[in-house]
Amino acid sequence: MRKTRRQKITADLHRQLYKLQSQKDSPFKKVIPKIKETFPTLLAEPQKYTYLTADISKTGVVTGLILIAQLIFFFLLKNHLLKIPGINY
Repeated sequence: MRKTRRQKITADLHRQLYKLQSQKDSPFKKVIPKIKETFPTLLAEPQKYTYLTADISKTGVVTGLILIAQLIFFFLLKNHLLKIPGINY
């Protein structure tokens, strides 16, 4: 399972915080830079599933064509314009 962007940012901040805490506990007392705890705009607008509408419309077109072909086939068989051995209408 792949991490989301929010999970990656959170993990990075945890690593930085852990690094700063370990530096704080070290006997050398280095100067610790302050981390700005600002998250990039994670609240983006909801994803638009444009591919879903395209797939549904393609499915509808194919289904419609199949139904039309079946009706034509039925009409040809019913009026005896097309004969298939073993099929009687």
